Amino acid sequence: MAIRKHLSTLAICLLTVFALGGLLPATALAAAPNGQVIYVGNVDVTSGGYWTTDSDGTVTAFTGEGAPTDNYIRYDTADNTLTLHNATIKESVSSDTSTYVMGAAIGVFNQNGAAELTIQLEGTNTIAEVSAGIYVLAFSNSTGAASLTITSESDGSLNASGSRNSGIWVQSNSGDATLTIKNAEVTATSEYGSGVWVQADDGSDASLSVDAVSYTHLTLPTI
Repeated sequence: MAIRKHLSTLAICLLTVFALGGLLPATALAAAPNGQVIYVGNVDVTSGGYWTTDSDGTVTAFTGEGAPTDNYIRYDTADNTLTLHNATIKESVSSDTSTYVMGAAIGVFNQNGAAELTIQLEGTNTIAEVSAGIYVLAFSNSTGAASLTITSESDGSLNASGSRNSGIWVQSNSGDATLTIKNAEVTATSEYGSGVWVQADDGSDASLSVDAVSYTHLTLPTI
């Protein structure tokens, strides 16, 4: 199922996505756009590596040998993929770290170009007690689309909630904005905002594409 609108904004107040069908054909993933920065729980993960999380949702750099066994985050710079493996994130980007994506548990930001990320889900993952869950922002007023893909190869799930802003927020100030969810179970909620918010520049496309969707309330702005 795909919802595609030639709108400046696309808002879904509460969205639960169940995309548990057969695996889709693999697609080649590229490295992150130049100038992009990625934060997880107020930690800059742009250079890649492993981080662990605990029940309090704290994100800590992993210093052991090899890879953590559980409750971890990995960012792969080669294919611009952030893996969440039974991770709990309850820390957010501070204003001292980034005024652009502050308040988000996962913040993807590019001031001079595109903002893109693939999130790979493994096991059960939670984002809570933050202002915004995931925020992907292409800030430039002259160039750059915003794109977020959430996927899983083994029934991974994510519950992302925001207290004031969206559980999932994808925004481009100068181009298209796209959220794609496949082969994963994703719940996005917000206490005061929209569960999912996809915003594109005027004259560009804001789009949401999922394998299958179950939602309690869907709101589109008037044209």
